[in-house]
Formats: sequence, C-alpha cells, structure tokens
Amino acid sequence: MFEGIDATGSGDKKDPRMIAIEGEMIRSHALCLQISSKKPTDPDYKGLLEELFQCEMDDSSVIVSPFYCDCGCRMKIGKNVTINKGATIISPGKVEIKDNVLIAPEVKIATVNHDPYDRHNLMHFGKVTIKENAWIGMGAIICPGVTIGRNAIVGAGAVVTKDVPDNAVVGGNPARIIKKL
Repeated sequence: MFEGIDATGSGDKKDPRMIAIEGEMIRSHALCLQISSKKPTDPDYKGLLEELFQCEMDDSSVIVSPFYCDCGCRMKIGKNVTINKGATIISPGKVEIKDNVLIAPEVKIATVNHDPYDRHNLMHFGKVTIKENAWIGMGAIICPGVTIGRNAIVGAGAVVTKDVPDNAVVGGNPARIIKKL
C-alpha cells in the first residue's frame, strides 16, 4: 500500500503527492493506534494528540477515543472543540476545525478522492474547513473541499458534498438546506 506502486500491479506510479505523505500516514496511523487504546483521562493522552497534530492542543478541546486520522500534521483544531468517539478523518488535503465546534460520534471527514478516470494513480485533494460554532451530527460524512459555515448544523447521517452556508441546517444524501437559523 505504501510503496508507490498502484494496486493493479501495472507498474504505474501513484500520485506523487501521495508518495510524499506516506511517511506521515504511517506516523499518524501508529499514533492513532496508541491514542485509541487509551482513555482521554490517561495522563499521556494529550501528549499523544499533540504529537499527532504536531502542535500544542488547547485544554478546552477534547477528542474521545477511538479516533483515526491519517495525516495529523495536516489538521488544525481550535479551542473548545469536541470530537466524539469513532471519528475518522482522512486529512491529506488538510482539515481546519475552528473554535467551539461539536463533532458527534462516527463522523467521517475526507479531503482526498480518486480520479474517476485514473483511479489507481491520481488523487484530488480538497481542504475541509468547519467554521466557528458548527455542529456536525452523528454519522455525517463531509466530502473533500467542503466548508461548513459558522453556526451551521449538519444533521445526523447527512452526506455533505457542497459548502454549507453560515446559520444553515442541512440534512440528507446529498445534504440540502432544511432551514436557516
């Protein structure tokens, strides 16, 4: 998986951007295994998160294990953020979670997707930004390149493929605006 050769065995090279982050993916995976084996109250839990994200984490933010991300150094987490258990964040394209965000259990965030015409060799990256005071409901999926607006609510199970405006409530698959706050 991490040797730079495509899964078809044709010998074509993977996207060079993916090859460049393979070491980070291996590092992040190992740290996520350690984090997920601990309770957030364990004394070394915060230190492992800071090692994963390669920055100091504010004491007001909480990430509940189990947790998985594949590129911790490409994530930025604000103050007073809660990421509940079972979150999976595929972050080669970068993820920024601003202050006061709530992320419910089993949320999935992706920042990379396969090219439809060259699936094994070419990837498309899109940063995901979740702005202040947003709330992401249980089991929601946030797709690459999406921005979730300030005070927005993403309903449980929603699949968000497009930007969500400030103060909007979205739900469904694909997610659509249900109402404005």
